[in-house]
Amino acid sequence: MNANRIIDMIVRQVMRRLVNKGIDKGFNMASRMGGSSDADDSHPKGKPGPAQSQSIKQAKQMTRQMRRFMRF
Repeated sequence: MNANRIIDMIVRQVMRRLVNKGIDKGFNMASRMGGSSDADDSHPKGKPGPAQSQSIKQAKQMTRQMRRFMRF
């Protein structure tokens, strides 16, 4: 193995980890932003209603699926 292949391998691993962390952070931010609306104030902020609860579960399931899909 020459030095060029070793360096390429290390760079590829570092880039894969950085991209995966960025994707995870983006999904986490999107899931936090998607649940709030000003029109639906019937439930306190700490406890989501049944519709919000189901949409949160769907978002988490979609996030897990996308993380699995995005693995290299």
